[in-house]
Amino acid sequence: RALGRYAEEAAQSGDDAGALRALDQAKFAYDFADHSSEQAWVRFVTPYRMDSLTLSVYGELKRQELTTTADSAVERLGGELPESGVVVLGDLASALLRGGDVDRGAYVAHQFAAAVESKPNTMGRQRAQAIAAGLPDTEHDLASHLLTFATL
Repeated sequence: RALGRYAEEAAQSGDDAGALRALDQAKFAYDFADHSSEQAWVRFVTPYRMDSLTLSVYGELKRQELTTTADSAVERLGGELPESGVVVLGDLASALLRGGDVDRGAYVAHQFAAAVESKPNTMGRQRAQAIAAGLPDTEHDLASHLLTFATL
């Protein structure tokens, strides 16, 4: 978890090499962990959380891998959205918008809005505000809706 969080922080501060190195180390460590049976701090990093971390870093760095990672994350979510899936959709929408895929980001933002309404949670509210800020002007209604939801 610490390496993944460091990767996010490094990406936000413009340290591309440091972010990618930390993300690779986080993925390597994750490959050896069993999120279903280890200590609580290991169980926190589920496949969904690892997807979110990766999407966050790739979106911030505008990496080509964002598209394939997004496809993989959506596939992992499947048809029946788990509770943590709301967060992944939020991270996916934010990453796509930051990464420059505005049309797909807006599409996922609509999916996120529907999901967060049906499964509201604190992390979803935080993401709603970030997504609203990244939406294009053509999505004014969605941005307003997300900002309203974020302040509830």
